Amino acid sequence: MDISNLPPHIRQQILGLVGKPQTNNTDQNNQNNLINNEKVSNVLIDLTSNINVENFKILNKESLSQLEKKGYLIIDNFLNDLNKINLIYDESYNQFKENKLIEAGMNKGTDKWKDKSIRGDYIQWIHRDSNNRIQDKDLSFSIPNINYLLDKLDLIKTEFDKVIPNFKSIKTQTQLAVYLNGGRYIKHRDSFYSSESSTVSRRITMIYYVNKDWKNGDGGELRLYTDNPNNINQKESNQNEFIDIEPIADRLLIFLSPFLEHEVLPCNFEPRIAITTWIY
Repeated sequence: MDISNLPPHIRQQILGLVGKPQTNNTDQNNQNNLINNEKVSNVLIDLTSNINVENFKILNKESLSQLEKKGYLIIDNFLNDLNKINLIYDESYNQFKENKLIEAGMNKGTDKWKDKSIRGDYIQWIHRDSNNRIQDKDLSFSIPNINYLLDKLDLIKTEFDKVIPNFKSIKTQTQLAVYLNGGRYIKHRDSFYSSESSTVSRRITMIYYVNKDWKNGDGGELRLYTDNPNNINQKESNQNEFIDIEPIADRLLIFLSPFLEHEVLPCNFEPRIAITTWIY
């Protein structure tokens, strides 16, 4: 079925249902996205060969091995500080209530479009300089505890650089996202391999949750998809395995950005707050 001439939000809904990434209007871009998917599926993931174990501070060899094999890692009680968690929650929700967040959209520039049935979050980008200072001074005064969290996440980036030979991170990017009741984000992938090279943009996704009162039935879980939940290096055809990650407070989820499709399931509560840092 040719869907290239359909409106973008209809294409996204169809492609989300069949588990493929959104394509652009041209046939060439459609072909490039197919190439990207093929490259991702054929890449062998190796995070544990010749690692520098003496540089582990937060992670360890076992957790890195899980990230390599399953594609994701969960760290509960990441900050282990109830006061900090409450302050991060308050700062995040206050940013939303003060209308500092914008309705998220798809694509960029003139191709940008919005549809809450596809993506229903409100977002704020948090830009930090090379010294890990928030560039917007007013924002910096408003979210000191979120900045504290970002310092902790930056330590993980540093650890990847020191432990994994040739990891050589380039930068990080951080986004605060708030979902309200009914909000969701359909199946997607955070990055793709270039059709012209084997490089990626976002390599590691780290999501921190501060939903203090979340309970079963509240929805908003992050559903991670993998062909093989035991070892993503061992591809299995005709599989659609997934795991649902509850967005509970002080949980940090780390996963390989270009390898795992994921979606935010519909929320039955609000606000659902997540702070995401991507390592490039």
